Amino acid sequence: MSQPVLVTGGSSGIGLAAVALLAERGVPVFATVRTVADAERLAARPGVEPVLCDVRSDDDVARLRAAIDERGAGLWGLVNNAGVGQVGHLTTESMQDMRDVFDINVFGVHRVTNAVVDLLLESGGRVVNMSSISGTLSSAEMGIYSMSKHALEAYTDALWAQLRERGVHVCAVAPGNFQSALATNFVQRVLVGGNPSEWLLNAYDPDFDLTRSQYPPADAVASVCYHALFDPNPHRRYLVTPDADESLMTLRQAAMELLELNRAASHPCSHEELHALLDEATAPMHEQEGAAAASASDG
Repeated sequence: MSQPVLVTGGSSGIGLAAVALLAERGVPVFATVRTVADAERLAARPGVEPVLCDVRSDDDVARLRAAIDERGAGLWGLVNNAGVGQVGHLTTESMQDMRDVFDINVFGVHRVTNAVVDLLLESGGRVVNMSSISGTLSSAEMGIYSMSKHALEAYTDALWAQLRERGVHVCAVAPGNFQSALATNFVQRVLVGGNPSEWLLNAYDPDFDLTRSQYPPADAVASVCYHALFDPNPHRRYLVTPDADESLMTLRQAAMELLELNRAASHPCSHEELHALLDEATAPMHEQEGAAAASASDG
């Protein structure tokens, strides 16, 4: 693969795992980072070109596009991975807290995608948006973060509908809990450098393991990203969790939302009609799986 892939937020966690896997498999990678130290660290990896870029900044994103153009190899894929976490009660969170999260997790995705979409249209490439199981789940403590991932799910659907007829496949990857710098970055951004609410100050445990070392490395998510970027029959959505419990919890919530929506619908479906809808939705997936198996057999 001669055309590069751009990974935002490539210095740690899922982003770094994706950068490492792509580079190991011979894919040229542009990786956005926020610090010179991270840039120097990633530059030591063969095939990786780090670019200092804050996805909240129009100027930074313009410089990112210029770096891609300077290389002159076009662009095959975009992994919109840059994101931040947020913990707090909605009734105590400020408008600025919400703006900060959305400016990175949603508007940053839109900003970077629009900056390079012409290159992706030219290559007939791929867009991979890093969602989360929080794009389906919500909790009292992670409302703003969940809102941003719900928004990213909707953004992905709209972009998929817009670009699929023009040859660009768009998908969302929803990881569960893996090792990342999400908690560390949150503490530095909000508790240290921001204006934390009284609720958050009271809830924060200084002995909490910010490394998220209790979770597995993000290699499984990186592998899913590779599939989404290069498989001849990519999926529209990927759910990748470290264990079956997180997967079941997410799927159960999606099922509950379907049932609750139907229960309060002006024209509800019967159980038989719901089963028929499920069968109808499953049919294209079986066709896709058959095409993928045939492609693998031909290869």
